[in-house]
This record gives sequence, structure tokens and C-alpha cells, in this order.
Amino acid sequence: MKNILSQDEVDSLLAGISKGKVETETAIPEADEETVPYDFRRQEGPVNLRMPTLNSINERFVGILQNELSAATQSVVGVNISSIDSLKFGEFCRSLPLPASLNIFKIEPLRGFSLLVMEAKLVFSFVDTFFGGKGVSHVKLEGRNFTSIETRIVDKIVNIALKGFEQAWSDVYEIKATLTRSEMDPQFAEIVNPNDMVIIIRIMMDLESASGTMTLCIPNGTLEPVRDKLQYHFQGERLEVDHKWRSYIERRIREFHVGLGCSLGTARITGKDLLEMKVNDVMLLNQKVSDPIIIRVEGIPKFKGNPGAYHNKKAVRIEERLNRE
Repeated sequence: MKNILSQDEVDSLLAGISKGKVETETAIPEADEETVPYDFRRQEGPVNLRMPTLNSINERFVGILQNELSAATQSVVGVNISSIDSLKFGEFCRSLPLPASLNIFKIEPLRGFSLLVMEAKLVFSFVDTFFGGKGVSHVKLEGRNFTSIETRIVDKIVNIALKGFEQAWSDVYEIKATLTRSEMDPQFAEIVNPNDMVIIIRIMMDLESASGTMTLCIPNGTLEPVRDKLQYHFQGERLEVDHKWRSYIERRIREFHVGLGCSLGTARITGKDLLEMKVNDVMLLNQKVSDPIIIRVEGIPKFKGNPGAYHNKKAVRIEERLNRE
């Protein structure tokens, strides 16, 4: 109890604090180099969780891209999403492995420009693959620009990617992706201010003996008009119908063999009657000759019919289709 202050001591202490005679530790320390301002405009959490439809579009895009690039190179090209992130455009530019092919394109009717980036080793690997190699590049990356042949290969790949990008978006929003120009220096490819937020989609491509990264950089402002569409879960049934696959399935179904049978009637007999049966005995059924019989497909009742003969063979004429339950 000795450590408890009296009321007079408490009043004296409070008076000293208010007059500045007593030092306190409530002063706010000055900002140092480790203090980082918080950007309240930045949305937290993975992009694919905030916009699930965009994630579905990206998955469809890599599937289309894999098929088209494999067909164009006449080899197997593996395409997978490496990561999806949201960061400032300046941070993205500083993270780029240079040299790289920076392809600026417009997504109409949305506003602004976007970037499709191919790192140099991926460009040279595709050049080697297009000319019959295995995608292994031994070209020195630093200190050189792309040749005219390499630029044409890049344009071909970028156009394939943009066509696939349009197709991947088609069920959500009709767009037209148009290549504007290509650069190698990030300072000439500033599509937005360095502090503006962009969505980064990194795609890993695996060729026969090499791999590399293709990156899509889309400003947040570009997607703002369609953000509501991207925040709803994508409806799988809205995907376009694959007519070739549907025709193939239908043709194979028509070739299947199924069992078709009918019963003229049934009867219940004792074991004694069964043992005493002999040739020319007559067994009475529980059905009249005029009653319709049930026709079964793989044991499932499907039709009603009447027995008869056709071309000297026993036959059944279908009279009615049974309703499905």
C-alpha cells in the first residue's frame, strides 16, 4: 500500500504535467527511413479472390494459348499461370528482367493501354523452336536489340496471345485487343503513372528444352467499368459449345449396341409342376393375347406394343412410348 499516491500527490503530478514541468514519454517519434506511408487506395488480398471471374478468364486464356502455340510451333508448349498480383506500376517496371519485349496493346472498348511482356530468353527460345530447334537459346541477352526476324516472331506470338485473350473474355465481355507498338526500354512503355495500381498476371511457358515467362500488365483503371462482372463467380454453363466434340459424342452414341427385349407374359408354378414338365405341355400365362406387352431397353421399360408377325418372323409393333419418371 506504500506505492499508492495520495490525492494531494496525484493533483500535484497532474498540475506539473499540464504546465510542462514533468517530462512524459508520449511524444510522437519523428519518421525515419523505415516508416512507409500506407496507401488506403490499395486493395488487400489476392486478386483472384477479389475477382473470381478474372481468374476463370485467365485459366481459359492459358488453355487457348497452349493449344495455339503448340499448333504454331509444331511442338508441345506447356502454359501455366505462375502468379497473379496487384502492385504499383513503378514496382512492376523495376522487377522486369531486361532486356525484354514490351508490347503495348489496347483493350477496346475499355480505356487505357496494357502491356504484354516477353522476357528475352523466351523470345530467343521461340525463335529457335520456329526454325526447327529444341527451344534452347545460346544467344547473349545483354547489350543487343532484337533483329528483324526475331521481331517478326515476337509479333506472331503476341498476335496469337491477343487473339486468345479476346476469346477468353468473349463470354464475359466482348473486347478487341489491338497491338499498338513494341519497346525494349520500360521508360518508353509507361502506360500509367508509376504510383498507379496494376494487375500482374505471370504466365510460365515450358518449351521442349527451355522455359520463360510471359507477363500481362493491366491497369486497375482499365478494368473499372467491368469490375462488377469480374466480382461474380463465372458461370461454367456459359462457355461456348464445342460443336466438333458434341458431334463426335453423338456419333459414338449412335454406334452403341443396346439390348432390346419384351415379355409375352409370366406365370408362377410349383417345383413339382416344373419337375413333371415334358415336351408339348402347355403353360398358361397371366396375360391375355389382346393385352399390350412391355418393351424394355437394357431392362428398362420404354414402350408398349402388340405382338404379331412380319415377313414370317415373330415381331412386336410399338404402339406407345412410356412416360419417363
